[in-house]
Amino acid sequence: MRDNLAGRKATTRGGTVVRVPRLWPIVGILATPVALGLGVFLRRYRGTDRTAMALGVLVGAGICLIASLAWFQRRFGGTEMDRQTLRWTGFQCGAIAGGCAGGVGIVLLAVRWAIDQLGGPVGEQFGPAFLRALLALWWNTLAGLPAYLAAGIVLGGALGLGVAEAVAACARRVPNEAPREE
Repeated sequence: MRDNLAGRKATTRGGTVVRVPRLWPIVGILATPVALGLGVFLRRYRGTDRTAMALGVLVGAGICLIASLAWFQRRFGGTEMDRQTLRWTGFQCGAIAGGCAGGVGIVLLAVRWAIDQLGGPVGEQFGPAFLRALLALWWNTLAGLPAYLAAGIVLGGALGLGVAEAVAACARRVPNEAPREE
C-alpha cells in the first residue's frame, strides 16, 4: 500500500513536502566497504582482541545501516513525505539499527572464533563452536549490555538523522497544489 499518506498529512500541517529519491546506488556504494571490512575481519583477525572487537562492531553497524537503508528505500523510495516525517523516520531507523549493531558485532565475533576452532588441532565443528562462543560472548558482555544498547541507540539515531538530512537535501521539493474550488 504505497499511497502518499505522509504527503497528505504534511499538507495539513504546512510542512515542506519532498519526493524521496531512489537510494539503491547509495546502498550499493555503502555495501562495498562493509563487504571489504567483513572479508578483512573474517580472514585477518584471530580471537577477540580489541581491534577485532572494534572492527566487528563497525562491520555490524555497517550491515545494520545497509539493511535499514534498503528497508527505507523499499518502503519510501519515490514517495512524497514532509521533511519532518523524513527526519523522524530516519531517526527511528537509525536508532533501531544502532541498537542491533552491537548484537551483530557479537555474532560476527562468535563466527570468527568458530572459524578459528575449525583450523585448530582438535578441529571442532562449526555449529557447536559457534554456539559456545556466542554463549560465552553474550555472558561476558551481559553486564555492559545496557551501555552498549544506549550508546548504539544514541549513535544510530544521530547517524539516521544525519542520513535523513542528506536524503532530504537530495530530494526534490513537491510544489504545493492550490485547493480546487468547485
